Amino acid sequence: MAVSLDARVEARAGDLQLDVDLSVGQGETVAVLGPNGSGKTTLLRALAGLLPLEGGRVTLDGQVLEDAETGHRVPPEHRPVGMVFQDYLLFPHLDVLDNVAFGARRRGLRRSDARRVAAEWLDRLGLGDRIGARPAELSGGQAQRVALARALATDPALLLLDEPLAALDVATRAEVRRDLRERLRSFRGFRLLVTHDPVDAVTMADRLVVLEGGRVVQAGTAADITARPRTGYVAELAGTNLYRGRGTGDRVELAGGDQLVVPGGAVGEVFATVHPRAVALHRRAPEGSPRNVWQGRVVMLDRLADRVRVRVDGPVPIVAEVTVPAVAELGLGEGVDVWVAVKASEIATYPA
Repeated sequence: MAVSLDARVEARAGDLQLDVDLSVGQGETVAVLGPNGSGKTTLLRALAGLLPLEGGRVTLDGQVLEDAETGHRVPPEHRPVGMVFQDYLLFPHLDVLDNVAFGARRRGLRRSDARRVAAEWLDRLGLGDRIGARPAELSGGQAQRVALARALATDPALLLLDEPLAALDVATRAEVRRDLRERLRSFRGFRLLVTHDPVDAVTMADRLVVLEGGRVVQAGTAADITARPRTGYVAELAGTNLYRGRGTGDRVELAGGDQLVVPGGAVGEVFATVHPRAVALHRRAPEGSPRNVWQGRVVMLDRLADRVRVRVDGPVPIVAEVTVPAVAELGLGEGVDVWVAVKASEIATYPA
């Protein structure tokens, strides 16, 4: 796949120094994830031209939008970039039609032509009957679609979406997520989605890029990243336990001096992962032959549908996932002492 967006972005926002290499291919949706303050929105602002580069270069379909070395910089209003902001930023004093037409008028279209283009996009997005409404009269899902229509009415080559579902309540979010996914698939340009929600990312994106501290720490498909997380944040997204240590064959020596027995073949600096469902909890020392057994104390319980994630502190902190009946049967609660058991065969290792 030919690269259509090629960006080397070095920029500063407050105490954050952003240093990111990014590429997006034709017809591809890339989701950028990361904890708060990791640089996700800063990256979008730099690509849109709202934040100047300190270093690097941004090229879109062969056109250089910005080059810090030469000083060349296309201003935001002249870039073929549409942006949907987290809070949508609709003008409260304008009706839906003129909100959508605003971007097209800024790109040089006459008022009548801009309003015609706006009406066409609103009709495509199922809002043809709301063109005279004010933003305050719209539902969250409708406001999201108006913001998307405003970005698309500028005929952008690159569409940037900054947490487009964050302002929606839980009841609306799933429905609008499905709708937005279909809208993105019909957009012929290049799509970059910022989100902190892994469900949004996995549902709507072809590829994920994870930022931490202004740097890319991992990139790939959702399957690639969840199978081999490389940071605690990514492991949290993947819902797995992650450890780093030195492999000595059938053991991984952890930083604190403890160790995990593994299937074998772990040599040098490695990561080790344990799925929470592979963790067994007991109130007494377990019988049998689990290779990894230690005592710990429950510090948190978090119910997810019919399962409960149990965080246990101890020599090797770990999260177990058990059924609701098991919580009652074991008498689990914060402060309860438990034994943890993990079979060596349930631990996966890979180079760090």
